[in-house]
Amino acid sequence: MEADSVGGIAPAVLVTLRHGEKVLAAHGLMLYKEHQVQVHRRTMKSLGVSRTHLMGMHALGDSEESYFFAEFEGPGHVSFSRDKGGEVRVLQLAPGQTIRLRDGHLICFDESVRYYPMVLAQYQSPVPDANGQRATTYLFADELTGPGTIVYQSYGNILSFNLQPGEAMRTSVAGLLACANTVGLRIDWLASPAMASTGPVPLPVLDITGPGMVLVHSGT
Repeated sequence: MEADSVGGIAPAVLVTLRHGEKVLAAHGLMLYKEHQVQVHRRTMKSLGVSRTHLMGMHALGDSEESYFFAEFEGPGHVSFSRDKGGEVRVLQLAPGQTIRLRDGHLICFDESVRYYPMVLAQYQSPVPDANGQRATTYLFADELTGPGTIVYQSYGNILSFNLQPGEAMRTSVAGLLACANTVGLRIDWLASPAMASTGPVPLPVLDITGPGMVLVHSGT
């Protein structure tokens, strides 16, 4: 398939499918399609994702995942949009190359890409609530493995880094857009002046260690 970013303020992606080519996207992202493009329903089970795994993700609070994708089969054109501002990028994954993309940013991917939803990281609040409980936050991601083409959208602009083995960087939790499956992630805490009578409230940050690609975005 061929994919091109179109538009400015709220960009979309225009996908060109040759005969028999297929692209998958979450329901609700399609803007339009040519009449000859066929639409099917592709279950997560057919992609190797069990219902038990999806139910577990939902139980943790992941509302992005559904039990199926919409599958579009060429020939023809189909357009998708997440109806928000931010860069749209097309990435060609090499065989065996894996990227972990934060949930809510995937637009579409071709049928040769292996898809698997996952928990990228999790952490507990250092400050208990009124009941003495420490809330757990989960960072959900879509794991995509090549070969194949994926299209995703950021919040704002994207900064790309390629970390060498042992090289480290730090970003906010919201700032991480995607990373290779080869990088290490660790939650750390920063004390920050807080607008509360209880004093400083720690803020979570991500310490990331190479090797591998890291994408952060600015509009968070």
